[in-house]
Amino acid sequence: MPGLVLELQRDALNNNVDTSSLVRKALVVSRKLGIKDVENWLNQELNGYTVPEDSLPTYRELHGSLKVHNPIRGLIPFRIANPSLTDELSHRRIAQSIAELESIIKLNDTGKLIMNYPPDIRDRLMGVMELPMEPFLEISTSQIVAIIDSLRNEILNWALKLEQKGVKGEGMTFSHNEKQAAERVTYTITNNIGSMQNSQLQQASDNSHQSMDFEVNNSHVTEFLEILKSSIRQLHLNESDANELNAEVATIEHQLASPKPKKIILLESLKSLRNIIEGTAGSIVATGLLAQLSVLIGNVS
Repeated sequence: MPGLVLELQRDALNNNVDTSSLVRKALVVSRKLGIKDVENWLNQELNGYTVPEDSLPTYRELHGSLKVHNPIRGLIPFRIANPSLTDELSHRRIAQSIAELESIIKLNDTGKLIMNYPPDIRDRLMGVMELPMEPFLEISTSQIVAIIDSLRNEILNWALKLEQKGVKGEGMTFSHNEKQAAERVTYTITNNIGSMQNSQLQQASDNSHQSMDFEVNNSHVTEFLEILKSSIRQLHLNESDANELNAEVATIEHQLASPKPKKIILLESLKSLRNIIEGTAGSIVATGLLAQLSVLIGNVS
């Protein structure tokens, strides 16, 4: 009987073995070897990820086309004038368990899927549309297949590295020396994008287009917020406007603290601040703040 590691290699090369079954066997190997990082990774593959999207493995990234749902024509293209924003919104990572992804492939016969956006991104996008419609990201099912294949490859490469270190797991067990050798196997999953969450996949259907035209940038926003917060009392806002202003400031600060701030959210929050301050027209403080906001909104890229 071959050792566990050689069995794992054999199953990774056999497309008749479901990837979810392969992951379970890899989990057994990692637990018997006591490799916690790999065990944690495989558990998340089996049960679905609960971490932020920017912490998901890069092989779980999808690239799609921006769409909106027209109540009459169905899905239609959604075009944004800002190329960098289009690129940012076109990439998502998905958190579903490997079994769910396998099921999606088996049940889908259209070749296309749609992913919804988190509520905050959705609302901001709809807020700047001439005719508000629900935005989605349309992807091909072939990309889900690629995710599944990438996971098989990750497991195969790990198993090959274990064998190179003399780790085989004969008799369903690993010796003390094998466990020590396994700890020296370098294993890295790279993470490096965005922070959108709650990705959900649905079947897609298509027609026409919707467009949006603006440029955004967040330079000097932090400096402006400090000036604004020190000037709030001089604006003499009513309670409702003051609460709304504070909420928008908190939204901007949250985005600025993110590894990759969402430009669309920053822009719309700045516009909301401008609308609130415009309601206090007449004061020198308000005039100065509005001038700074005009520069931020007009020149950010």
